[in-house]
Amino acid sequence: QILIKQEPYKSMKESFNVYGVFKASEESGTDEPRADIYKNTTLNSTFNSLGSERYLLTEDNKTLRDLAAHVPYDAIYIMVNHKRYGGGGIYNWSCTFTADNQFQEYLFIHEFGHSFAGLADEYYTSENAYTDFYKPTLEPVEPNVTALLDSNNIKWKEYLSKDIEIPTPWEKESFDEMDYAWQKLRREMNNKTVELKRNKASLELIEKAENDYAEFDKEHSLKVDKYLQSSKYYGKVGAFEGAGYLPKGLYRPMLDCIMFSKGDKPFCKVCEAAIIKVINHYSE
Repeated sequence: QILIKQEPYKSMKESFNVYGVFKASEESGTDEPRADIYKNTTLNSTFNSLGSERYLLTEDNKTLRDLAAHVPYDAIYIMVNHKRYGGGGIYNWSCTFTADNQFQEYLFIHEFGHSFAGLADEYYTSENAYTDFYKPTLEPVEPNVTALLDSNNIKWKEYLSKDIEIPTPWEKESFDEMDYAWQKLRREMNNKTVELKRNKASLELIEKAENDYAEFDKEHSLKVDKYLQSSKYYGKVGAFEGAGYLPKGLYRPMLDCIMFSKGDKPFCKVCEAAIIKVINHYSE
């Protein structure tokens, strides 16, 4: 239901099938190594994958493939019963998301964008699992980020808004100030929750810390939406600096997109076109 209410999947739902494969785990949840919490689960998923606190993956490829083999498939999605925010998606392999948090629908769509369509992360202010993943001197292979090495032949040239300036100016400085402040607070709040869990604090204290974080997270998400929507370039296709974990040197097609920020929103036009291309590749 989450998938087929989001464009372009909604318009192309007759072009693909979705199967569910279920095998119960001995325990519910997933590993949280920093909090010294380990669960006996069927697919051995874990937070802190590749060193990132919110990155959730499994490295048990054999078990994953054995389970998936019960149905015909081209893409794999792992649903994890946990309320902590997290997920991960690797192109042409698999993706994960936590199914019990307030951003579950966004996570589902965002991570599938990585694993199914090879979309890049467009955000750049939050911590990530990679160092020097992109170099501004090289053009990324992903369809939705560019190093803008040739501004006259940008790879999404056919989607550019009429008379748009390239690169496209936007209110980046004040956005960065707002978002970097949130990332600092977010890190502090997450560290507090980890310490409570590691020190076996009461469930009441842990839940309060988690609920406080969720409230701040939602508030910031709404603030980001309001800020971006107030720009005169909102909804325009151009080349906006800040993408692919880099604040400078990489550009994204539109101010906002599911690959840029959290919440209920559409893909940018470039990401949507890339997804359509992959669906057509498999279905035709």
